Amino acid sequence: MNIIFAGSPKFSAEILSQLDKSSFNVSLVLTQPDKRSARNKPAEPTEVAKFAESSNLPCLKVESFSDETIKVICEYPCDFLVLSSFGTIIPKEILDHAKISPLNVHFSKLPLYRGASPIQSALLNGDKKTAISFMEMTESLDDGPVFDVIEVDISSKDNRLTLEDKLVSKAKENIVDVINKISNGLVPVTQKEKDASYCNKISKADGKINFNKTTDEILNKHRAFFGWPGTFFVHNEIPIKVHEMGLFLSESTAMPGSIIDINKDGIFIKTSDSAIVITHIQLPGKKIINSNDIYNSYKDFFV
Repeated sequence: MNIIFAGSPKFSAEILSQLDKSSFNVSLVLTQPDKRSARNKPAEPTEVAKFAESSNLPCLKVESFSDETIKVICEYPCDFLVLSSFGTIIPKEILDHAKISPLNVHFSKLPLYRGASPIQSALLNGDKKTAISFMEMTESLDDGPVFDVIEVDISSKDNRLTLEDKLVSKAKENIVDVINKISNGLVPVTQKEKDASYCNKISKADGKINFNKTTDEILNKHRAFFGWPGTFFVHNEIPIKVHEMGLFLSESTAMPGSIIDINKDGIFIKTSDSAIVITHIQLPGKKIINSNDIYNSYKDFFV
């Protein structure tokens, strides 16, 4: 069984590693070109590219799908094209190159959360469950028929990173079995368009906290954006990154966004229905500090 794999981030590399360990032949790996993670740093390969190199897998870094690029890809044998967060729309010529199926590993229970940020969307909405959908790719965005769905519970303590780990673990556990079932004739089920929802690519600006939201909504945003892009608020025209926060029950009548207290337990800020307590922050160019250091060094700044 010949597999062409397309993906870029770390969790995609983990799924690729599972395919590489199986009896399948990974004939080609497609990934994004090298990128800089920060200014003044050299461009670095994606995690998928790093894995392909370490495992001696043929790897093509695709900037765009030119006619020449498509021709090169189609020279590699392909029973399944397996995609996991590649980052670019795959053209029809490549989808059609898969003899059995082009297969997308999507982290939601389709047709919910089609698009670029399904993990974050599930957390933002306070969902108790999500899923991995193994979907037959089409030219449109995540609307192809679904071969299999594996549900995953979301705990109240999950954030983007821990939920991603759960989903990747389940994907690795099931990907080979799903491919084998499709090879043996598993028929995909058409998605119900009336139930479809969409999610967008996330930017750094999306991490700004709106204190007019409820406490649950703010806590969910912090869980959803944990690690990147993170959450922040602006005080005295200075953006302040929030690294840890929690619920604080308050009946204060202050305006949302008001600092109602600051002590060695943290910064207490009014929301639309209660309050949050922020226990770890980071000012521009500074290290992360805890509530005790906030009180000792920045109390006057926040009062």
